[in-house]
Amino acid sequence: MSHALKAGGHLPAWPVRVATLVRRERKTRFAGGAFGLLWAYVIPASWVAFVVMIFNLTGRVPPIHAGAEIFVATGILPYIMFRQTLTTMTRSAISNRNLRVIRGVRPADLLTASALFELMNMFVMMVVIFGAVILIFGAEPPANPAKVVLGMGGAWMLGVGLGRLIAILGLMSDAVSRAVPILLRPTFWISGIFYTANELTGTVRDILWWSPLFHATEILREGYFLGFSSPISDPRMVLVAALIPYVLSFPAEILLLRRGLSRYRL
Repeated sequence: MSHALKAGGHLPAWPVRVATLVRRERKTRFAGGAFGLLWAYVIPASWVAFVVMIFNLTGRVPPIHAGAEIFVATGILPYIMFRQTLTTMTRSAISNRNLRVIRGVRPADLLTASALFELMNMFVMMVVIFGAVILIFGAEPPANPAKVVLGMGGAWMLGVGLGRLIAILGLMSDAVSRAVPILLRPTFWISGIFYTANELTGTVRDILWWSPLFHATEILREGYFLGFSSPISDPRMVLVAALIPYVLSFPAEILLLRRGLSRYRL
């Protein structure tokens, strides 16, 4: 642990606390050195390869004039960004709770550090995955990189908003933590990994319009593929869907701390 955080002494400023916790998160995640760092990128790459294999076996052709590899990557990466951010924040609240013995460290600091670490890690991963697909399969680079970042950022915000609320509730009830993997399963199918909104019929499209992660995916694809436009790509939907659970998490955190509702010793 950095000398910036100690059980006693002066209280470091919030940015210093969070930056120190981010460094600790990085060292813990990549404890295996180069192998640990490599493994962090093998998992998303294997997801892309698996879905591309399904495309090839079923004869599925991407609805966009692009290779299956880049089409799948533009769907998988925002999904992984959302899921990994949410999962990491949920686990961090429990696994790192003992760090609260350090003066000034709050649950909010732990959750913020986890969210920022995933943001940095996933954007590096995005560059690596997209770069590999471009170099190996000859895919075109993104037409509008800023909009690609907007889509990935939206997926991250969704993960942060829901992840913060679930992390706080998970400290109160073990049932919440156990329910997370079950609740996340449908998001794989409604996030637009395998399809675009333009392929959907009216009724299905109307239902999936309420999937904020689908909006984030389509925003990313609008940025990546030149000329692609989707009826389900509203940044406002993503922002509102991320803010609602994020805002709700604060009164939940107040109840947790003031009334001692945690099932763990905080």
